[in-house]
Amino acid sequence: MKNPVIADNKPVKVELTEGEEYYFCTCGKSKNQPFCDGSHAGTGFKPKSFVAEETGDAYLCRCKYSNNLPFCDGTHKQFTAEQVGQEGPDVHIQAATPDLSPAASATKEEPTVEFIHQLARDGLSKVGHHGPMTSMGVPRYLLPHWDDIQVMVAQMATKPLLENVPVGTELIIGPKAKKPLKLNISLFVSDMSFGSLSEEAKISLATGAELAGTGICSGEGGMLPEEQAANSRYFYELASAQFGYDESKLKNVQAFHFKGGQGAKTGTGGHLPGAKNIGKIAEVRGIEAGTAAISPPTFVDLKTVEDFKNFADRVREVTGGIPIGFKLSANHIEEDIQFALDASADYIILDGRGGGTGAAPEMFRDHISVPTIPALARARAYLDKQGVSDRVTLIITGGLRVPMDFVKAMALGADGVAISNSAMQSIGCVAARMCNTNNCPAGIATQKADLRQRLNVEKASNQLKNFFEASTELMQVMARACGHDHLNQFNPHDLATWNREMAELSGVAYSGVSPLNQLK
Repeated sequence: MKNPVIADNKPVKVELTEGEEYYFCTCGKSKNQPFCDGSHAGTGFKPKSFVAEETGDAYLCRCKYSNNLPFCDGTHKQFTAEQVGQEGPDVHIQAATPDLSPAASATKEEPTVEFIHQLARDGLSKVGHHGPMTSMGVPRYLLPHWDDIQVMVAQMATKPLLENVPVGTELIIGPKAKKPLKLNISLFVSDMSFGSLSEEAKISLATGAELAGTGICSGEGGMLPEEQAANSRYFYELASAQFGYDESKLKNVQAFHFKGGQGAKTGTGGHLPGAKNIGKIAEVRGIEAGTAAISPPTFVDLKTVEDFKNFADRVREVTGGIPIGFKLSANHIEEDIQFALDASADYIILDGRGGGTGAAPEMFRDHISVPTIPALARARAYLDKQGVSDRVTLIITGGLRVPMDFVKAMALGADGVAISNSAMQSIGCVAARMCNTNNCPAGIATQKADLRQRLNVEKASNQLKNFFEASTELMQVMARACGHDHLNQFNPHDLATWNREMAELSGVAYSGVSPLNQLK
């Protein structure tokens, strides 16, 4: 979709409330004109946020070509009734600045000119001290893609298995821990905070995972009691702010990990907008309702390896020895893994570039972290080199979506896969990529009561169960094709790639004739 759809050739009168933030539809496809309803998903357009400066009536543009969006400036007069509902003409109308010079607008040749003008004009006064915020992860087309790796199935030298041969699927988290955690499948729900997600979404995810015999991670926002009660394989994440943490909660968890970072946001604090920190969210986090929940960039009271090890040992003492892990973003991979090993990690969750979040500064999401595929290859190589692969479970997350992604990740070295986007999409997310607006049309990444009502917990839970079960069955099909009777038998010998760059990034065997080491 190149140009906005002309939603109408006349403006619409709306009543705005001073100080309220609104999200104006720019694609023209929304059924809730002039506001966004998520229909822009897949169009390349994003809603335009604005804050009403006063309470009263306003005339907002529905043709989508006003020079003064979101307000009408009369541009709609050029469009006929026949053009309504159609993609608009290939024109780009530029607004003028007060001195009548042309306004800056991003172009293919100079994509940053508009942003430069904004910083020069307003500083950070309108975008905040972290710069522009965004949601979700780096778009998949900008990353090394799992589809560039092929599976080498068995036929003669190695025989495939018959279709009636059982294929094991269970995953043991922390096999050398006193109380290892057994999951029935090698997939589970990754960390997503209550507050970023609605209560209904968290309960749906926990229940769906439980129905599939697998676990869910709490996210850094603390333990939602109803979520924990719905799942018997609960991973508790302790992040730098330690929201709502006390040792009494440990009796209800089956695994525990420290959060070092995540793929889209590491080295800076987490941020839950004040509009989402209300009611039970504030109660769970232990902070005043209506205020933004800010996590510091790092733990204030835990600094050294010994600090983390002592904390880990205390958790083991209180719980009888559950697995202790570290969630790390893929930056200084080997150094950070070594820190975790020295601090007695039983498992590592590695989040590669491509991993998402509810709200992150664009400058972090778009410019940090190693992509998931090479990050996984490096992590597996390092754990093998250190001789700890038999006791430290390696979980990969960040941009994996479908069963063949999971198969290839396990063949590349992951013991298991934590999913977030796929889990959310299974319960109803339409990938509108507006999680940071509090206006999620599916009722998942929002705290607005009218939107939350759209999410049917029972239906959503069963949909996630179905996704987990169907994905696992398809992974079993591919395991048999490779001659394996357990998913944990996938290995690098099962993979090849025709893409030379992918071979260099991943270490996967190159399927061409010319050896890679002869390439210049």
